[in-house]
Amino acid sequence: MWKKILVAIDGSAPSLHALKVAAGMAANNKAELTILSVVPPIPSMGLEGEMPQLPDYIDTIEESVKKMVASKVKEVEDSHPGLKVVPIVMTGSPSRKIVEAARAREVDLIVVGNRGTGGILNWMLGSVSRQVTDACTVPVLVVKDHKFCKP
Repeated sequence: MWKKILVAIDGSAPSLHALKVAAGMAANNKAELTILSVVPPIPSMGLEGEMPQLPDYIDTIEESVKKMVASKVKEVEDSHPGLKVVPIVMTGSPSRKIVEAARAREVDLIVVGNRGTGGILNWMLGSVSRQVTDACTVPVLVVKDHKFCKP
């Protein structure tokens, strides 16, 4: 049924649970799995003057995210031999980049966790899963796990 599945991860427990579900679905459907992680922009509010160390900080974050994605790709490949896995790391608005990547890769399913690492930004801007669901024309599976949900 599914030929190309994209799963967005941010390293949080709910997103890694979504990855397990997406990997299982991809394996069962012999589908390609794209693992996407998006490095959100650093808010400019509160920054004063020149900050020459900021590019180094951004590079450090991007490298950390790339390593996390690479480790998750290896885990998926080890647990599902033969599964085609495509890693992608992007920078920008997570919901926008998920939608862009889904269109560019022509996926027919997007999988996201129900909660991530958004914190106060989630509260101010709305959840990434909701924004992706509102913006997409392909099915979006929001994976929940009872241990991450309120009773």
